[in-house]
Amino acid sequence: MNGLVQEWLQKADEDRRSAHILLRDTEPLVTPAMFHLQQNAEKLLKALLVKKKITFERRHDLTYLLHLSTEPALREHLQVLNELNPFAVELRYPGDYPVISVTNALGIEQRLEAFRSTLLPLIIE
Repeated sequence: MNGLVQEWLQKADEDRRSAHILLRDTEPLVTPAMFHLQQNAEKLLKALLVKKKITFERRHDLTYLLHLSTEPALREHLQVLNELNPFAVELRYPGDYPVISVTNALGIEQRLEAFRSTLLPLIIE
């Protein structure tokens, strides 16, 4: 596997693990966890694009990255990616984030795992 692809995957896993820990703390930190979930999805998509040698702009828009991938199997995950988009880097100011419960965040985390399970074989093949 390409070294740069591997780096994207390692960084994606760090964000995945960070979100998991933040959501299960005795006092869950939902907004930072959502940021890490968004970053996880972004880095997974960028790993795929690097593997496929598809050039992308330096953007944090998951929908943009998904469309560049041209992978039909990933389209079914568009909704969860749209839900994560507001938590991207550009909007890291008070009042910019939607309010989300721990239960909803855990549901998004679970759906992102399904996305990851669909995407990883496309990268590792």
